[in-house]
Amino acid sequence: MEPLISIITVVYNAAETLEETIKSVITQKYQRLEYIIIDGGSTDGTLDIIKEYEDNLTKWISEKDKGIYDAMNKALQLVTGDRVYFLGADDTLRENILHNISDYLKDDKKVYYANVWYIHRKITYDGKFSKFKFALRNISHQAIFYPATAFKNQEFELRYKYLADYVFNLKLFGSGKFEWEYIPLTVANYNDGGSSGSNPDNQFDADRFTLLQSAFPFYVYYYAKMRSYIKKIVRNG
Repeated sequence: MEPLISIITVVYNAAETLEETIKSVITQKYQRLEYIIIDGGSTDGTLDIIKEYEDNLTKWISEKDKGIYDAMNKALQLVTGDRVYFLGADDTLRENILHNISDYLKDDKKVYYANVWYIHRKITYDGKFSKFKFALRNISHQAIFYPATAFKNQEFELRYKYLADYVFNLKLFGSGKFEWEYIPLTVANYNDGGSSGSNPDNQFDADRFTLLQSAFPFYVYYYAKMRSYIKKIVRNG
């Protein structure tokens, strides 16, 4: 049987973009999906858009939260699907992509990831990830189809303001409980002008090498550390 895909969008004051996001989901030809929206108490007309499309939504909630990852954790308590996918409130799914990608989602012991299109930089991000590549940068959240079981007794850590998804991915990878498999398709158009790409996550910066050391073999950890050292030298002249 085809997997039931749980799509999650968390939103706060995104009235200018949310409708296109919703349309990109509800116009998919793939039928086995549920769509959950978690709103953080928007005041800009976002709720009007959600209510306009609520017949197309499986569940939605609007209440104050502690930020994007708190909202994601709330959504995870509501999913009933086999696969979990996060779509930002200013991102859009590619046409009919769920139908195209569903054939790949066969093994519940695998985390599947694909590509996204960065709409500002106009590049595809970012192909297949080796351990070395993963140690240097994250796989886009909008490219990953997680098995729902990946979130069993796990959630996003709120102390990481912008990179809790990277932390989750590193810990999940390091656990060895799931294989990671690349799918050569582009899933979504991603707004790469968002907060996670433009703001520092000081807690992540402080914990980065401890996380890498736990997730990867020692030679990958030392590779990432050496790359960071060289980058610092180049930056400081």
